[in-house]
Amino acid sequence: MRIAAGKMKHVRIRWADLGSPIQPGTYRYGPDLVEVMCGDIKLAMGNPETVFTAIHPDFYSDEMPYLLTGVEISGL
Repeated sequence: MRIAAGKMKHVRIRWADLGSPIQPGTYRYGPDLVEVMCGDIKLAMGNPETVFTAIHPDFYSDEMPYLLTGVEISGL
């Protein structure tokens, strides 16, 4: 689900939809790329139902990946 809010796109992404990564890197989410950092992996704690909010400011080029920000941890 993509939402335009001001000058930033927001996407809600389930950890499982990124393949539940265990290494930092850039991962595909549909047509978009998402940058996963070490801290994101720790926050997800291996839970495939964890949901992150990813952002992509308008001043980013289309080739730049979304960045994971807010997190909702399910099942705790």
